Amino acid sequence: MRYFTDFITGTALSRDEEGLEFCGRREACRSAAEALVEVANDTLRATQTSPVGSDLADLHLEAQVRNEAGTVVFRAQLTLALDWPDTRVGQG
Repeated sequence: MRYFTDFITGTALSRDEEGLEFCGRREACRSAAEALVEVANDTLRATQTSPVGSDLADLHLEAQVRNEAGTVVFRAQLTLALDWPDTRVGQG
């Protein structure tokens, strides 16, 4: 069966129009969860290479899996809350 994985970062939606074939829903959902962690890692790495002055902000990402009928069968959310108790952190 074909499943479609959409990603939501903040208010931006990246909709999967092609989908992938999986043996079942569990396999599709596991793949989406793994991809969500990869997106988080890529986002954090991109922030490290951003121009000076850009701050690392809290991160909230979501993946949702749709079946061929368009019904959402799985959601995964990943939130990374960052706290800077010492304002000198991040200056070096």
